[in-house]
Amino acid sequence: MWEDTLEHLRCKWTPLLVRCLAEGISRPGQLKRAIPGLSTKVLYERLHDLQRGGFVRALIFKGYPRRAEYHLTEKGRRLLRIVSTCQRYDVPLPVLSEVLKCRWLRDIIGILREGPQRPSSLQRQLVGISRKVLTEKLEKLERLHVIRREVSPTRPVAVWYRLSEAGERLSELLADLDVMSRPMRVAVGTLS
Repeated sequence: MWEDTLEHLRCKWTPLLVRCLAEGISRPGQLKRAIPGLSTKVLYERLHDLQRGGFVRALIFKGYPRRAEYHLTEKGRRLLRIVSTCQRYDVPLPVLSEVLKCRWLRDIIGILREGPQRPSSLQRQLVGISRKVLTEKLEKLERLHVIRREVSPTRPVAVWYRLSEAGERLSELLADLDVMSRPMRVAVGTLS
């Protein structure tokens, strides 16, 4: 669910548009003035992409000149919550998007949340992952600055992986998003 939503956030202008729409700025001219550097072409591309995704609805007014207003839908407000949550945890949206695209990345972060791990320990806990894929995923998480690789000067040399500060924030964000994505369960009982 979150993966599809985050695909729309890969463009740097989309979170800014979503924020402006949430603040009540609804006309294309107003949006363009509120976001410095946003071209008219990109503005309409982003608005139409959000509309196709069901995040925004357009109200077209007849008459001359023809005008339109854009408003967030319920799905758009969920998108806004993701943007706000990412900002609250200081996690860049592209990093979150990359991690959510791959189950192994999420699982590695979940395991490392419990504490530093050796590669062999990670491989035992990640049932079905090959050594090569594990190495690729660990390298990717290092490039994203989510984990740190530490080499202990012992004999034999021991390699450990742990979450970086950014990884800790991302781990908390993932837990938060997991809670947000669960359907609410309402207790049913009798009223007295």
